Amino acid sequence: MKKVMQVVDVIAFTILLIGGLNYLIAGLFGVDLMVMMFGSNISIVGRIVYAIIGLSALLLLVTVIARTVMKNKKSA
Repeated sequence: MKKVMQVVDVIAFTILLIGGLNYLIAGLFGVDLMVMMFGSNISIVGRIVYAIIGLSALLLLVTVIARTVMKNKKSA
């Protein structure tokens, strides 16, 4: 189970990294790569892509919080 979660964490991190770089490019150059690849950001595919990026961020946030709590419990 631990190995599966490590793989999920790596996938989530990769998705979040790609999404973050997309936002960086959009902010600096005004070019949204997701819109270019999947059409209007209102389209269902665009919404799904953004939802996956958001879910990846939530997963990593929960993972970091859980690991911090577990670490604090072990040291206490």
